[in-house]
Amino acid sequence: MEQFEKTPFIEKKPSSLRYYQEGPQETHENTPRVLKVFLPNESKPLEITLDELKNIAPITENRRVVCVCNWSIRRTWTGVLLADVMEYLDIDPNKYTGHFLKQLSFGTDKGQYDSTLSYSQAITNRAMLVWDVDGEPLSLEEGYPLRLIDFSLYRYKGVKCLSELHFTTEFNSGFWEAKAGYCKEGKIKAKRYKIVDLQEHRFIDGTGEVTEF
Repeated sequence: MEQFEKTPFIEKKPSSLRYYQEGPQETHENTPRVLKVFLPNESKPLEITLDELKNIAPITENRRVVCVCNWSIRRTWTGVLLADVMEYLDIDPNKYTGHFLKQLSFGTDKGQYDSTLSYSQAITNRAMLVWDVDGEPLSLEEGYPLRLIDFSLYRYKGVKCLSELHFTTEFNSGFWEAKAGYCKEGKIKAKRYKIVDLQEHRFIDGTGEVTEF
């Protein structure tokens, strides 16, 4: 089994528990094991199991995420590129240029989380469907069992406990944009952030994924 180094100062990472309606579910039971992909004008979704996802073209990459709450951390993520999933499902990437991807969480009795991002930009940005971080399955706090992450955007643009992807021509505000007034594009703003893994503040220029450190 591949060994992963512990992310420096991971114990200093701020909690993300508030990004659930009433806190994360207490157990892994009843979480979805199937991702549904809804195409325009199709009556039934395409379905892919988590086990299938893990066998498409898994990759492990060390990439930095940035939170709208002014902190950032670099961790080692395991998953599959969104582009590879679309190819596996035989979805023509050129057919949906200009479309958006609406994500829906598994949800609770208080509702679902949703967020929408540009499909083409997510492909260009090498967005990943992630199931492991630092060699361990995503925690409930991080979005077990599956989360879509576009590393060029703030973390709130990646819905936790992902269960559905909808191709749409509408770019609507999601749960946190509506509730907290966040920008629906989710672009990282140019300013200073607390860099958790370095335990210092640094300026992030807001031009996309942070690769300089």
